[in-house]
Amino acid sequence: MARFTPATPRSRRLGRELRRLRDAARLTLEEAGKRIGSSGSRIQRIESGDIKVRPGDVMELLVAYGVAIDGEPGESLLVMARELREAGWWQRLDALPSRYATMIAYEEEAAQIHNFEPVLIPGLLQTEAYARAVISVGQEMNAQAIDQRVQARMTRQAILTRKDHYPKLDVVVAEAALMVEVGGTEVMREQLDHLAEVSRQTNITIRMLRFAAGAHMANHGGFLILESLNDPPLGYIDTLAGALFLESPNETNRLTVVYNHLKELAMSPAESVKFIKERSRAMA
Repeated sequence: MARFTPATPRSRRLGRELRRLRDAARLTLEEAGKRIGSSGSRIQRIESGDIKVRPGDVMELLVAYGVAIDGEPGESLLVMARELREAGWWQRLDALPSRYATMIAYEEEAAQIHNFEPVLIPGLLQTEAYARAVISVGQEMNAQAIDQRVQARMTRQAILTRKDHYPKLDVVVAEAALMVEVGGTEVMREQLDHLAEVSRQTNITIRMLRFAAGAHMANHGGFLILESLNDPPLGYIDTLAGALFLESPNETNRLTVVYNHLKELAMSPAESVKFIKERSRAMA
């Protein structure tokens, strides 16, 4: 069994199901490990999604737990294990930090994405020129690595226009993001025009948070909430010390409360698009 780089929603989902079956069989981690000639710590890593478990390993665990492999849920879990062998596009890029790659994996399966950005345009709505300007600032990376990061950001955006199971994207963007001239005037005008254009998509909602709204509950910075049909919500915060995942119900509920608070303070979607267009014209 090899370690995942990084863990994915599917590996964690499979792990949760295997833990449920182990609990139903009333086995400890160590007892389950002994039944398949492994250790309790390895079983724990499988259940947390950190192990890229093979279908044969899943089969052994199912037998150990007294679950039939030719019926449900055994068959579905074996299919899931086989699907784990298929690497996502983000796993083939060596320039992506592992936690960022994990976020992309969740983003790919999200049904709803909520994003607050206090200074920059949300990544899923950035133009290529704007993204390159953001990624290049202060980065000790070679040109190839920068190109990979830019391409990854552009590829991420494909989820918004795919034909099936595309997510609903709801963003709150602080007014400062329209004032900071990333990449210069022309890059910013193109970016603002792009925002106005994509706001016409039925699955994208943009709200502007004006300076006049005053202090709010997210003065600490931006964040993402990723919601899928099969997994609990996941919070994601990018900090100077590295990316953080918030997974407990208390943490994700808190983020949801804060996001709803920001929506109440922000302009309506229609007013927001009007404001974005006015800002673009002012830069002419």
